[in-house]
Amino acid sequence: MPRGRVIKNYNGYYYVDPGSGGAVECRRRGKMKEKILVGDMVEFTATGAQKGVIEKTEPRKNSLRRPAVANIDAMFIVMAAAAPDPSRFLIDQMLMTCEYDGIHPSLCFNKCDLDKPLAEEYAAFYRRCGYAAYPVSACTGEGIDSLKALLDGKVTAFAGPSGVGKSSLLMRIIGRELAVGKVSDKIGRGRHTTRHSEIMKLREHTYVIDTPGFSALDFTHLKEKEITSLMPDLAKYSGHCRFSSCLHRSEPDCSVKQALAAGKILRERYDTYCKIEDSIAERK
Repeated sequence: MPRGRVIKNYNGYYYVDPGSGGAVECRRRGKMKEKILVGDMVEFTATGAQKGVIEKTEPRKNSLRRPAVANIDAMFIVMAAAAPDPSRFLIDQMLMTCEYDGIHPSLCFNKCDLDKPLAEEYAAFYRRCGYAAYPVSACTGEGIDSLKALLDGKVTAFAGPSGVGKSSLLMRIIGRELAVGKVSDKIGRGRHTTRHSEIMKLREHTYVIDTPGFSALDFTHLKEKEITSLMPDLAKYSGHCRFSSCLHRSEPDCSVKQALAAGKILRERYDTYCKIEDSIAERK
């Protein structure tokens, strides 16, 4: 039975790349219960010229919920250095969303031509938190070649909130036009132009995934002790507190608070932890 990777899902049709001969337009077999994601490896039955029916999906090595993609090797969260201005709390939430799904992402600060010092500041901040971070400009091309070199031999997903220039950045990377909307002067966000995740081939064995706008996971269903597991810079200290039930707030001999006081944990990251811990406590 032929197999291939789902490269696009549009209005109930799944476009499967079998490796040669072009994409096959498929429907799913009616008895299938599992959800099919862009990036899934599937087995299908050919029903005609470039037509088929997906019979089953193969086990995934990973998957993301928002955006819904599977089997990625790397993930870049794209934010803007300006227009719209970056938000550390939003960035933290997006990083945590990826960590929740078992993926350690990198950061890309686009539009650095608008505010290079701020882009460098944010990149340096998140490098201290354990994340690779790259200032780039889709407008001028700054940093694009270095970014492209990181993609070689991988399936890499790019995600970010609307208006950060993700589609313009990908257009620079893959060298072809994508649907790009302007940022609204009224609300400071882009008109949402990427509506469906799609895999695009950059070169042999190298693919990028354009995804719809990234929305952060709602963390209020977590237990307080689970929050630090989604923040690697806090997690490495959280297992050394005097009390196993420590929530890293007012308890004595808290290793997280000690690391914070020593400057090993950045105050803004700890503030994110506290905001999310408070939201979980309020839920109760």
